[in-house]
Amino acid sequence: MSTSEQKTLLQQQLEELIKVGVGGKFRNENTEDYVKKIEEEIAFEEAMIRGGINRYQKLIREAVKDNQESTTLYGIVLQQKYITELSKLIHDEVCKMTSGEAGNRQTALKLLCQCLPKSAFINEEFVENNPNVWDTVSLIALKNVIDGISAETTLNKLAIVIGTALMLEAKITIFKDEEKDKYNQVAKRLTGKNIPQNANRYLYKRKVWTYCMNKHKLQFDDWSKESQLHLGVKIVSYCERLNLVKHQNRKSSKTKTVCYVEATPHVIEEIKNFNIKNEALYPKYLPMLMPPRDWENPFVGGYYGRKHNYKNDTKEIIQSINKEKK
Repeated sequence: MSTSEQKTLLQQQLEELIKVGVGGKFRNENTEDYVKKIEEEIAFEEAMIRGGINRYQKLIREAVKDNQESTTLYGIVLQQKYITELSKLIHDEVCKMTSGEAGNRQTALKLLCQCLPKSAFINEEFVENNPNVWDTVSLIALKNVIDGISAETTLNKLAIVIGTALMLEAKITIFKDEEKDKYNQVAKRLTGKNIPQNANRYLYKRKVWTYCMNKHKLQFDDWSKESQLHLGVKIVSYCERLNLVKHQNRKSSKTKTVCYVEATPHVIEEIKNFNIKNEALYPKYLPMLMPPRDWENPFVGGYYGRKHNYKNDTKEIIQSINKEKK
């Protein structure tokens, strides 16, 4: 390309920049062409938001189908909301148990102490002033409860799942205390990108831990199914006290009644409202059709349309742009 041709091309580009205003809006904003372009931009941005909503809803449907709701945004928020309260409930009940106070299924809580590290005990005496030591136990319990919170499951099935998960945590805790170097090696392997992308992270980690503990011949007396069931039922009862789930007896036949666990109306409404507020926050961002708006504040600027499912009005958008210029 000759020097004259380069100058001509550069001149054309400069004319285009002058037309839209460098880093600004179109100069002839009062023309019908400008209004039409804003309408196209708003429609384009609304399509981005709809695409983000569809993606968000698809992720939730897949998580519900795979019993992995604890990995969703609302599942993570629920875990964060209830973990401290659940840890305190467990801590208070264990303190009652160690004091010799009688109670329904209190003996099942003895197994939970195997999930605690050595730092939770002084001279084999349980330290009673730190409820946070139960956060790992609470997180495991909440994860398994929330995983199926949009569907109903039987109390026995959920209790066994929780009991099995807590038994694995007890094994890992003992493995850490007895084989710290080997534990650190495995823990390092299970961080970040070392886990296959398509794998279920929880199941993959469980298989790896089980293999490594069996390989090093960890000495551990497995909990009986009855003990796992009692412990799981006890944990579910705590979640009921937190108004997270409820149990309900239903007749499956004339002679058989099955107890189901399901989310409370309060939690169902909370999840519904959470999704309505958050599904529009993650649109499929694409390059704009027009130069971006100046940032008026951290929440207004860049894109032209209003977000979060609010109605967009072209005249209002143009008026707000004119105010920005003044």
